[in-house]
Amino acid sequence: MSWVFMDLEMKPVGRDFVKQWSLCRQEVIEFGAVKLGEDLKEVDSFRRLVKPAFGPIPPRYEQLTGIGNGDVESAPGFAEVLADFAAWCADAHTVYAWSGSDLEQLCGEVKQKELAFDMEPLKSKWADFQKIFTRAVGLRRELSLEQAVNICNITFEGHQHDALWDARNTAELFRIYRDEGRFSSVLGPLRELVNPQKKPTFTLADALGDALKNLHLE
Repeated sequence: MSWVFMDLEMKPVGRDFVKQWSLCRQEVIEFGAVKLGEDLKEVDSFRRLVKPAFGPIPPRYEQLTGIGNGDVESAPGFAEVLADFAAWCADAHTVYAWSGSDLEQLCGEVKQKELAFDMEPLKSKWADFQKIFTRAVGLRRELSLEQAVNICNITFEGHQHDALWDARNTAELFRIYRDEGRFSSVLGPLRELVNPQKKPTFTLADALGDALKNLHLE
């Protein structure tokens, strides 16, 4: 059995492409994913850049993702990379992403680009790990990946907005989630404060310090 953790980086569709923008407002420029075996160790990885079809990558997104227009000039198109990704994770039990937006993007972009691609095999094994993790902690407000890493008191590996590293950090949160002892040790104080059995004698700040700075528990 294996599990896949994936992430996408995207850029906006050029506003000159009115029809395409109305169908899906972004395009994928990078796929990143890791595959874990039954021992939860990484056994394979997938990273592919994608050449956008509807306008260049704006400077802000080049800075955010570290992906420049020169990097994607000779990259394959979305259809090829999507097919390769689907084949790569065909043997996975579950494909996890941090939020449901990545699956929405893939489905929207298939429609936008008028591709004859069957999304059902991917959709049937897709799961939103952001929702699973947030509910396990006991919060109603969903956490960003950065917030989840912070409250677990672990270091974010690599850099954010790199699809492969975002996927790897999501996989590390899965390891914590699957380890009952580690999960209770790391997140027990937060769960008790969110759903206390009795009135707490200490504050969230006492328990977690800077880890939850700027996080509103609503």
